Amino acid sequence: MRSLLTLLLIYVCLCSYGQTVNGVVTDERTGRPLTGAWIATSKANVITGIQGEFSVVGAKTNDTLWVKMQGYKLCVLPLNLANNKNIRVGLEAAIIELHEVHVTAKRDRVKDSLNNRKMFAKEFNASAPKLKDIIVVSGSNAGLLPVAGVTIVPSQFIRALTYKHSREYKFKKVLIRDEQNRYIDSRFSENLVSAITNLKGDSLLDFMDKYRPGIEHIKKMSDYDIRIYIKTSQQKFMDDSLGKTK
Repeated sequence: MRSLLTLLLIYVCLCSYGQTVNGVVTDERTGRPLTGAWIATSKANVITGIQGEFSVVGAKTNDTLWVKMQGYKLCVLPLNLANNKNIRVGLEAAIIELHEVHVTAKRDRVKDSLNNRKMFAKEFNASAPKLKDIIVVSGSNAGLLPVAGVTIVPSQFIRALTYKHSREYKFKKVLIRDEQNRYIDSRFSENLVSAITNLKGDSLLDFMDKYRPGIEHIKKMSDYDIRIYIKTSQQKFMDDSLGKTK
């Protein structure tokens, strides 16, 4: 009886604290790993790695796994942690009707950004409640908490306090960071840096990693400013390389 009670307590603890679910997300048709897919449960959210891999901590028994990625249909998968903690999710490509197709050698960053914001509009538009949503002039007090001549909406007040810990806020930050990185890559590109510095291979990658400008910095620079920045940084890069060889 005592052993049975111990096992029951262990099971309850595991259910309460959650478990780790590992898996990989792939293209259902080709089997290709998908990088950057959004994975979420009721308690956590992560983004898949280079090989489509992910690890979600805190999953509960009979939880639900949400998998979302641009260009693919949303996948909602019930979890059964008692049977499977290592899963493989195959995403089905979304069918998009195209009236006209233009093939170009270079992607349009602006269009990519607009399409991304359209697909994830709910996440991009999410925001914490404003003061006017939390505190309103006393009138009808149905469902509200009256305080000193005004009324406070408890649900909005709690949401304002916890918004930065919510999944939608964290995912929005990931989307914005990814958008900013694409903007930096479009202006501080390998082709441009290589053409100006004549650096190749590992030297080029080391230079770009060391002198990659931040988003606020590069937004203030014109194309001419960026070229001057690259040339100035190259001189520093060469001086540092010479200093290491001495």
